[in-house]
Amino acid sequence: MMDLRKSAIGVVLSAGLAVAVAAGAHAQEGDARDLVKRALDALPKTSFTAKLKLTTPQGVRDLELNHKLVNGARSSYLEVTAPPELQGIRFLFLEKIGGAPEQYMKVAAAKTTVRIADEVRKQPFLGSTFYVADLVEPAIDDFTYKYAGEFEVLGRKCMLVEAVPKNPDKEVYSKTVYAIDPKDLLILRRQFFDTKGAVLKVWTVEKVDKVDDIWTIMDQRMTNVQDNQQSRLDVESIKYNVDLPDVMFTPKYLLR
Repeated sequence: MMDLRKSAIGVVLSAGLAVAVAAGAHAQEGDARDLVKRALDALPKTSFTAKLKLTTPQGVRDLELNHKLVNGARSSYLEVTAPPELQGIRFLFLEKIGGAPEQYMKVAAAKTTVRIADEVRKQPFLGSTFYVADLVEPAIDDFTYKYAGEFEVLGRKCMLVEAVPKNPDKEVYSKTVYAIDPKDLLILRRQFFDTKGAVLKVWTVEKVDKVDDIWTIMDQRMTNVQDNQQSRLDVESIKYNVDLPDVMFTPKYLLR
């Protein structure tokens, strides 16, 4: 802490410096939050369908993803199409404007849907190193932000932004560090930290292409550095500007 037991001039100078440092810190936090928000706002707003391949330590899963903005919020309907023992498992991911996201699930033999509870959000998704919580964006105002340096991903010079939850007990990770390309507003890498402050997982984009003039993450990898395991999620095909009904993104649709 700054020592203020000085002459009157020293006190004035010290106070002025403290104000300047505080103002700089607030400006940095605002700038860092703004960069994260702009990157999230730059995500595709048009509806799309995609065929995905999830490679996990337990095997390969084929997925079909449908995505659309419903009432301004991102909504995703995901269905497992292979292997046979997992075929028919369905997920619904609903992001909320100004609120926490919701996730729902239906297994093939069940007659009802299940809203995924907080403790389940920390579980592996289909046996992968992705957690259920990793599949939706958390509410941006639930975190504080600051710059944490620079990092290069895919030859792109990225800004590192550290996000720390305001209410740690409600979050899966103690903090997340984003690597964001400020030019194209792409989030290309994330480090996830456990409750002890150690790196738990690292998510990295392996390939990004423009499809219909939209930057699209084609290949990504999630590595659990503590368990020394990793999973890959590859886009095998994607089609933008498709007509998807709003009813597809409701829990009732999972029961069809």
